[in-house]
Amino acid sequence: MIVLGINGGFRQGYQDVSAALIRDGAVVAAIEEERLSRVKYSAGRLPHLAVLEVLRIGGIAIQQVDVLAFHGSTWEAEIDGRIQQYFENHFGYCPVIKRYHHHDCHAAASFFSSGYPEAMIMTMDNSGDGISLQIAVGKGTQIEVVKRFPRPDSLGLFYSLLTQFCGFVKDGDEYKIMGLAAYGDKTRYDFSWLLSFEGEALRLNTAYINTVGPKAPSLHRDEMIFNALFEQKMGMKRRLPHEEITQVYKDIAASAQLHFENTALQIAKYFLGKTGQKNLCTAGGAALNCLANQRLMNELPIEGFFVQPASSDAGISLGAAWLACLNYNIAPKTPVDAFLGNEYSDAEIQQVLDICQAHYEMVDDPAAIAADLLAGGKVIAWYQGRMEFGPRALGNRSILANPATPDIQSLVNRKIKFREGFRPFGASVLEEDCSSNFEGRLPVAPYMTVTYQTRKEKLDQLKGVTHADGSCRIQTVNEKQNKLYYQLLRLLKEKTGSGVCLNTSFNLKYEPIVCTPQQALGTFYASGLDALIIGHYLIRK
Repeated sequence: MIVLGINGGFRQGYQDVSAALIRDGAVVAAIEEERLSRVKYSAGRLPHLAVLEVLRIGGIAIQQVDVLAFHGSTWEAEIDGRIQQYFENHFGYCPVIKRYHHHDCHAAASFFSSGYPEAMIMTMDNSGDGISLQIAVGKGTQIEVVKRFPRPDSLGLFYSLLTQFCGFVKDGDEYKIMGLAAYGDKTRYDFSWLLSFEGEALRLNTAYINTVGPKAPSLHRDEMIFNALFEQKMGMKRRLPHEEITQVYKDIAASAQLHFENTALQIAKYFLGKTGQKNLCTAGGAALNCLANQRLMNELPIEGFFVQPASSDAGISLGAAWLACLNYNIAPKTPVDAFLGNEYSDAEIQQVLDICQAHYEMVDDPAAIAADLLAGGKVIAWYQGRMEFGPRALGNRSILANPATPDIQSLVNRKIKFREGFRPFGASVLEEDCSSNFEGRLPVAPYMTVTYQTRKEKLDQLKGVTHADGSCRIQTVNEKQNKLYYQLLRLLKEKTGSGVCLNTSFNLKYEPIVCTPQQALGTFYASGLDALIIGHYLIRK
């Protein structure tokens, strides 16, 4: 049985557009529309290029697809006709349509990817199908909802509100608040008057926000969540991107981050006690808050912790497809990694390089060349294998650097990513070396969704990946997970004594991660990168 899962919608509130293809319960491919269209988030769209791409990867014609799975279970019935018309117009055929609840899709994407036999599942975002937070329990192939919290009572809405107030864009810049929080006083503001959890009730104080009806789409990213009363209480928002980020906004970011962490921890602890579960799975846009995830990992009485790597709404397509499989008594084949996108052969890459008249050389051992360049202080682009699904580059579409190189964080922010100087970078580390470099209760963190603390004795060596608060968002790497990238880290350790590498996504500010060899080449020449290793080809400037 073949199922095509999709995410998106006809309104601007629906973003992270994606498609996932599953055959007999096994994931064939999953990809985000933005990687192909080059329009960040592809808001207000249904997937077109992503559908074509997952079908191409699977060698499947649209007429072979049995079920089209989608979120929006609470939407009006007429949506089915619109989706059918969309598919018939764009692809000439529409499979049987099945719709599922937004948070059930998030829950399925996380639980079934984890491989846990059972777990509590906590999904949290601004809202989806009218719900902002859901607690469920997964056992085997069953997911049972324990509690749903309706919008506007929302952890995600709280965080997006303060993202906007600090002068950034909601549904896209929340990670900037995480980075900025390290520079503020987290005790300066108490936000319990705005968001609280008490007696199984989550409350966002609606006196200070602009609300929409239960079936209306969320506010557009350019509309303010907070109202004039909020500004009267907190002062004037930061309005222009070039305005100075004063200490006030740094303190607001720090205080908001702490309150988000405390509230999420309080909710998770309460429902773990109620459900009796020892494993925790999370998903939804708010689950990408890696600082909160660090506290969930370290402070909860859990044995396993899994954050869906595509926790944003991109993961909806994967979860919806699995729920459709279950409707037809087909069990998901788990666990699943994040390398679900497309890949290009050396012949295909060389064809692009020749067309673009790039000067390149073929190398027998890309990992060895990369380790040499990194040990010599160069910053390189690394393009190998299947593209990652989700917002994190995990060693296949990455920009890499030696974290011990002087001023490397400033250099990469300034000359390569062209982004704000306060933004930190993640690190890839050999799995066996994790505990000797970073502190965290669980020894494995393969998807860069959780921060750890850099060990004090390693701070000088890992300055380029350690944030102002001593934290680092890490990715542990083993040979089974990613053989070539693991070899690169091993060789880097032989040359420098450290198996840790600065790893950030291969893209420039405001752009999606590169997908095709053409995009890789364009981004390489549009930035201050020193070298590009793409397949078995090395390009230098």
